[in-house]
Amino acid sequence: GYLSALHVEDIKPNQYDPRISKTISQNGTCKIVDDTGCDLTFWYGYEDEYPENDSDDENDDYYYEDDEDDDGTLVVWTSNIDKVCPPLEDKDVAEACSKKTTCMDCSRSPGCGWCSSPHLEMKSRCSSIKENEKMCPTERREEKFNSVPTIIKESKEQTSRWSKAQLHPQQVELAMNVGDIQYLDFTYLFISSGTSLTHDLPENVDLKIFSSCGGDNLLTEISRCSGIFNGVTVKFYARFHLKSCPEKSSDWEKSYKLTLSQGDVLDIDLKMFCSCSCDKFSTDGICRNDKKTFLDINPCAEKNSCSECLQDSACNWCSDSKFSYFDGSPLPRCNNDNFFTSDLCNGNGKVDPPRALTGSEDCSTCNHTCSGGICEEHKQDLLDLNMCVSQLTCGDCMKEDGCAWCPQTDGAPRCNLVSKWIVGNEKRNDPNKHECQEDLYVDRSTISTDKIEFLQNSDYIYEDSPMPDMTDNTVEITMKEGQSYNLELLLKINLDHRNFEEHQKFDEVKLMMKSRDEKSLSYVKLKYDYVCKGRKCTNDDIVKNLDELSFSASIELTECPERGINEPIYVLACNEYGESYPYGL
Repeated sequence: GYLSALHVEDIKPNQYDPRISKTISQNGTCKIVDDTGCDLTFWYGYEDEYPENDSDDENDDYYYEDDEDDDGTLVVWTSNIDKVCPPLEDKDVAEACSKKTTCMDCSRSPGCGWCSSPHLEMKSRCSSIKENEKMCPTERREEKFNSVPTIIKESKEQTSRWSKAQLHPQQVELAMNVGDIQYLDFTYLFISSGTSLTHDLPENVDLKIFSSCGGDNLLTEISRCSGIFNGVTVKFYARFHLKSCPEKSSDWEKSYKLTLSQGDVLDIDLKMFCSCSCDKFSTDGICRNDKKTFLDINPCAEKNSCSECLQDSACNWCSDSKFSYFDGSPLPRCNNDNFFTSDLCNGNGKVDPPRALTGSEDCSTCNHTCSGGICEEHKQDLLDLNMCVSQLTCGDCMKEDGCAWCPQTDGAPRCNLVSKWIVGNEKRNDPNKHECQEDLYVDRSTISTDKIEFLQNSDYIYEDSPMPDMTDNTVEITMKEGQSYNLELLLKINLDHRNFEEHQKFDEVKLMMKSRDEKSLSYVKLKYDYVCKGRKCTNDDIVKNLDELSFSASIELTECPERGINEPIYVLACNEYGESYPYGL
């Protein structure tokens, strides 16, 4: 009950207040300690009947747990005033943080923040987050992640009107700092009577899963639920705790799986905050108290070609065209063997012979070749954040933002920033610009509108009828791989719909994609946030108090299908049990 307890601070005048109700019996209290070490007190009791005409309370669904309980309706409430947390002085946190000498160590310490401003003289650049906000310019604070789990894919493809996705959601994204704890709710529709849950998360991520397994049991940590009736949907709560960063930087962003024994899989895209934006070549930010620069601690990065790089046994070269920092910005291709950027190179693109090349050897020999990849670089391209010059095909070039491809050049890279090409009758008086000797290929992606309203469903769309043609309710997008297209989706609230419930919370309305060509859905990623009355939705927002619910959505083509996408993709607004009767398309 405490998971959905009513906070007494939220009770408004004339709303139901369990503290003064005359029909509550069997009152009691319980206490727990939360993840931050705070003591929380909860009060509970059983209402013999619904309070008569106490209010038109928008929060009834928060505290009525079981309308059919023989003892009455369970009511649970708590108060922030009675939340007791252990004392934690900011000066103690700041003192502990001040002992961190690098931004990387600072970023991995809970409660600490780093200031990379080169314009401030500071004995220690790592301090408490609160202190850092006071003294460091906003643009120079190394901001950590501040997010909750994001649903990437709510449901898998429905192969027929009778098939039903058992697991919701199917894919999520977690962005976590060291020390963070995040919770993810997911549900599973049982067809077999039991299931076991396993995962492949690394040791530095602690995962605990809690559930009552669909019965009247207490919420406990589980690894299996059994004895569940066919057709019962059970709710699970996953608790993720990032204890530390993996040793290899290639593991700082990775996908993992939470697997149910029937074969259903929840994909977890995990991003860990383990390094700083000042840990790059193309920045003047200070990442160490000793003010050593990127090149001071990674001197191999000064070298400009594979052959020059490999003449030093401490260096390795990355020829992979996809080599970049986590934010997509380019990195020097020559790096010290023990520097974290070396691990970001794809294994097949890493050129690292067991000994240094001699004067007569270069990167064209078969044993340590960069052939088929990138063999040299210009540091100005790194400063310009120019990823275009690393793209070796027209297709890859078109995927990068701001790039254009030239089939025939005067020796310059065929892929470059649009601003680096001489266009039309433009005079060639800039040595940094190049002339394309054939037609230049540029980004032609478009979106016909950035706002669209859901067509209200009339209950027949997913019965025996084929998917409808909706010429007046369609957005046309010419997409390129890897680019997000923003779209506002607007759902008018119609409480007469068979699947809307009066006390339904805003986040119980889900978006999912459907298509006549089910395979095409595997190439498209839909992400969205809820917007209520022009602002981000809060726990107080329920459907009956909204005239409309907006979704701030982004759509991304994750991969180019060989035969294109020739069938429309529909976005459905529905609850997790009502795919056949969506609220709108």
